[in-house]
Amino acid sequence: MSRIFLLALALLFTAVLCPRALVQAAVAADASAQSQSTPDIVMYATQTCGYCAKARAWFKSRNLAWEERDIETSAVANKEWKSLGGQGTPLIVIDGERIHGFDQVRIEAALAKQGVRGKSG
Repeated sequence: MSRIFLLALALLFTAVLCPRALVQAAVAADASAQSQSTPDIVMYATQTCGYCAKARAWFKSRNLAWEERDIETSAVANKEWKSLGGQGTPLIVIDGERIHGFDQVRIEAALAKQGVRGKSG
């Protein structure tokens, strides 16, 4: 708590001396807040999986970033997938919530829990 107070005091002091620094600090704080609100999306997939392709296209259409782990080419990804109960692909994990298959409704619900709505277009 005292660190926040000291940071606020320093920003106020800096703003008086240098308004440009305040603008830069505000931009940095906004970027930090946006990065914190971005959900952690991991998709365990294969290159030949049709539903994986649909999920990729859906994520792209909504400007959502995700990490893809190919369970056929990576032994580590395959082990993780199995430990998460993977039986098919895709297995999508959004901030720890597992979604088996490409279930758009469940994906949207998981994103909404994180306060994120992907923009289509």
